[in-house]
Amino acid sequence: MKIRLSALVSACALAYPFVPAQADDAQLGHVVVTATRQPITADEALASVDVIDRDEIARAGNATLVQLLSSRPGVQVASNGGPGSSSSVYLRGANSGHTLLLIDGVRVGSATSGSPTLENLPLELIDRIEILRGPASALYGSDAIGGVIQVFTRKGREGFQPSVRAGVGTDGARTLGATLAGGVERLRYNVSAGSERSDGIDAKPKSTRGSDRDDDGFRNEYFSGSVSLGFRDADEIGLTVLHSDMRNWYDNAKVFNSYLDKRTDSLGLHMRNQITADWTSTLRFGYGADESHNYSDRNAKSTFETAQRQFTWQHDIALGVGSLLAAYEYLEQEVDSTADYDKTQRHTNSVLLGWSGQFDRHHLQVNARHDEDSQFGSKTTGALAYGYRLTPEWRARASIGTAFKAPTFNDLYFPFSGNPNLKPEEALNREAGLVWERGGTSLSATYFNNRIKNLIAWAPVNPADPMGDWAPANVAEASIQGVELAASTMLWDYRVRASIDFLDTEDEETGDELGRRARIGGSLGIERATGPWTWGMEWNAQGRRYDRIPNNAANRMGGYGLLNAYVHYALAPDWSVEVRANNLLDKDYELAQNYGTQGANAFVAVRYAMH
Repeated sequence: MKIRLSALVSACALAYPFVPAQADDAQLGHVVVTATRQPITADEALASVDVIDRDEIARAGNATLVQLLSSRPGVQVASNGGPGSSSSVYLRGANSGHTLLLIDGVRVGSATSGSPTLENLPLELIDRIEILRGPASALYGSDAIGGVIQVFTRKGREGFQPSVRAGVGTDGARTLGATLAGGVERLRYNVSAGSERSDGIDAKPKSTRGSDRDDDGFRNEYFSGSVSLGFRDADEIGLTVLHSDMRNWYDNAKVFNSYLDKRTDSLGLHMRNQITADWTSTLRFGYGADESHNYSDRNAKSTFETAQRQFTWQHDIALGVGSLLAAYEYLEQEVDSTADYDKTQRHTNSVLLGWSGQFDRHHLQVNARHDEDSQFGSKTTGALAYGYRLTPEWRARASIGTAFKAPTFNDLYFPFSGNPNLKPEEALNREAGLVWERGGTSLSATYFNNRIKNLIAWAPVNPADPMGDWAPANVAEASIQGVELAASTMLWDYRVRASIDFLDTEDEETGDELGRRARIGGSLGIERATGPWTWGMEWNAQGRRYDRIPNNAANRMGGYGLLNAYVHYALAPDWSVEVRANNLLDKDYELAQNYGTQGANAFVAVRYAMH
């Protein structure tokens, strides 16, 4: 490893006095479900979990979900151009396909590319986001090697709360959205719809090809809805739905105005029944769809569609000490494409067990899961986490867990190059952390070490003939270690939050760093609310990194720091104005080599929301 552990420890000692928490005081009271599949408060979680609530989402202006995630601890991103362009998210340095995306508990993503599509999920539909960093296959199965991002759409509450939001900004940005939400007695409902558009920026500003010399914008039309009905004391049935339809233009060597249509759909139906005072049963049906239609030529179109059908029956049982989790899951994945795959469907049957409990100063969580896949066979994963409260302010925790990712349909069955004999990618993660909390101040430090084997990479079919045919093979390994430091406090009347990440990634075969992952990054945020005004500033930075392997000067991308500011003014109880300015210093930087990013930009919106 290129970063020695002693160097990381020294960095912790230097940074810790200035950098407090895993979550601020408000976040410590958040109820989260992703860390255990059961509702707990954030300060009870033994895993590293981060929550972005509705207030923070509203302050993001016209930012995309990918841009919002990029400011969180342990998250790095790459984009092939401006907002709306194809993007990748790296949790704790793991590959982009090692992040599981859930929308209201429903698995959504591409089974062909193997990565979730995050850039077309509009923030206006989202109530909160939970980011679980670290392996979670023992809870969720395949894909969760780096972690889980769960998006919760907006829900209704008692009363009637209509809202309308309209905004304009630089680069031709404009947005319009409306929501009808409310509830009466045990009925809750929410319907949201809108559109967002931008003329964009030149995705490849350094290119000299004529067809690349244009701005590449996007448009996104979306809606979501939810309805739930409670009956008896704690029983409930509910429905959630989300649809997003985005078109993103991109640069192409052949023609002007090449574009990519991306659609995401999520449908969830659940029924929760309290069998006894200590036993709750939840039945859930989910449908997730990911579509990509690429119009790269005037006369050509390529299509990749994924449909995921899911059924879950989960039982939560309160015991004398702790609580028991038991569940059965069925997942069916089906793809459709202009490419002629050898197989287009597979299914997985899964069972999982878990227990978590607190006694005296001790906190323990144990999870195990067995997945039986129709393609590669069976896989068993597990996780063990332990926490100990040293004093009323100090908590220590440690965990170990395994995870895996099933091969994609592209890896297995793509015409003329698929390898149906591939095994799942596997990971073993170990981590330890320390948390300090007092009043409105919190501090945390976490060290993690993740070793990934059987990574799928292109290799010669015949090792003795490197000039012959190549195909995907389980030939690569990677090691990832790092330290996450975070903090939050009230300093006079200012809320201050900060984080810094040290990351060491290594391709075990070449010794190179993994592509598009910086060795150091961090963020600093300051906010103050006084009367009708709320204002704040943010600084987000990433160190230098390489676009890909090999790590040579030609593939090197420099570091950057972005300064942003925002103001929120309440004109009246139901009216407000939002102003946000990003990249105030007009920094020129890259998230992917030779692709452009936005310079200084601003956005202004007016919102009406009945309270």
